[in-house]
Amino acid sequence: MTTPSTPARPAWLVLVLYWGSLLVSLTFPWALLVLFEVSAHRRTATEALHYMQLHFFAPGYNFFLIGLLSAAPFAVGAVFLLFHLGWNTTLDSARYAKRLAGVAGGLLLMFGVSFWTHLSALMYPDAQGAIIYLFLPFILLVLLPIGYGAGRLASFLLGAIRRNDEDLA
Repeated sequence: MTTPSTPARPAWLVLVLYWGSLLVSLTFPWALLVLFEVSAHRRTATEALHYMQLHFFAPGYNFFLIGLLSAAPFAVGAVFLLFHLGWNTTLDSARYAKRLAGVAGGLLLMFGVSFWTHLSALMYPDAQGAIIYLFLPFILLVLLPIGYGAGRLASFLLGAIRRNDEDLA
């Protein structure tokens, strides 16, 4: 009888990235709205939560729909990372690290652009500015492979620097 071997890389990391990207992307616009109300409009946290509750499904505001629209590309990214990293035990650790760097680069770029977009729409509110919420999912979907490539490139460059330092030592 053989004992099952434990994988060389933690499966919990894939689950944390998967569920974390889904939950953070869904709640991020709402949390940013509450923080903006507290800091810019000088409301208490209770007043800011009440403001968000009043406008959660209100016509013209609909913060629920804004949260769903901004979370949709992160759901695609989460499914991508689940299939790309997954529980493939035949993947060596170097290839896994490169894939992890790519996925992290894609998610970080998407998160950064999403943060900038939501903050800009809160700081400069107008009717035409809210149109960005319709285009944001498509913009983030285009940025996912760009961030993936940037993450893989960063992994390659850091590996080259590390190999160069080992050769010099």
